[in-house]
Amino acid sequence: MLRNSKGFTLIELMIVVLIIGILAAIAIPNFVSMQDRAKEGSVKSNMHTLQLAIEDFAVTNDGTYPVAADAATVAGLLPGGALTNPFDTTTDAAISWAAAAASAGDMGVFPNAVTDYVISGGGADDSALSLTLSNQ
Repeated sequence: MLRNSKGFTLIELMIVVLIIGILAAIAIPNFVSMQDRAKEGSVKSNMHTLQLAIEDFAVTNDGTYPVAADAATVAGLLPGGALTNPFDTTTDAAISWAAAAASAGDMGVFPNAVTDYVISGGGADDSALSLTLSNQ
């Protein structure tokens, strides 16, 4: 007598699990890489916002750009008074004056002069971002 059995065999289920595992092994590293690129994009956006605050400072101070002593004034020109570090969302992005960015998500403004500036940003793995903003 023939039985009408329904369902999947153990071999079929194991093959499906294996295929899902292979797809996950391919997708997860790409997802992590995309997250790092998105965070670096946020740092670049923060760098542009800082550039706008520095230019605003210069406009209100007869073309003189800020130095380290003016850090609090520039911070007051930022939306909300600070920029969020996308790599560590619990802290504000640090702005180093007269130095390059110290770590991932932070920014650096240099040289420390009243006539020009260059803004750098810290990317994933504490690498420098490829975007450099300047008034030159």
